[in-house]
Amino acid sequence: MKQNIKKILSLFFISLICSFSYYAEVMIHGWEGLKWTGNFYWTLLVAPFIFCLWIKIFVEKEIKIKNIFKFLLSYFLTFIVIYILLNFIYNLRLTAFLLFVPFEKFITENIFDLLVYCTIIINCSLIFLVLYLENLKLQKILNFELAKKEKIILVFQPIYIFFTAEIWMIILYYLKAFPKMNQFDLFESIFIFKTGTIIFSSILFEGLYILYKKKV
Repeated sequence: MKQNIKKILSLFFISLICSFSYYAEVMIHGWEGLKWTGNFYWTLLVAPFIFCLWIKIFVEKEIKIKNIFKFLLSYFLTFIVIYILLNFIYNLRLTAFLLFVPFEKFITENIFDLLVYCTIIINCSLIFLVLYLENLKLQKILNFELAKKEKIILVFQPIYIFFTAEIWMIILYYLKAFPKMNQFDLFESIFIFKTGTIIFSSILFEGLYILYKKKV
């Protein structure tokens, strides 16, 4: 029991460290507006290595280096795909304006709005699919199998991650961890990326998921 508590606490700690490291980088580059979107963040490179180190120390000491590299490669490819999809979703307003103005004589605003909403649904569905496939790959790397009901539950992973990130952001905001945030920012989902709470919830979920399946 004590060992399990130790593993969960260590997971919580690395999730917190990675999250605040990213937030610190955002603050260094500049919090205002969208300054943070065009910068390179070392945390996004270092975090998966820290997570792999946690797996090696607390979960599976015998894991092969080859499997660690497989996980890292899979992570980076997944990250790139999701990054592109999220950027497309959050920039739809700008995209809609740029596309609609030249073609407003040919299509109505209502039709264009419908196309925008359809695009959001498609991209969100692709994010669900990409994360699901990533976790199916993870089970092969760490040598465990998912039951059918577990696969169904895993489909909804993004909902868990986004919900946890939002709740954690609200908690930290009221603990004065984000001094430059305003209260109305709590209702903008983009701030879970800006504050790094999405990193916290992602690492925490993946770690708990692995601990559960490895039963360690």
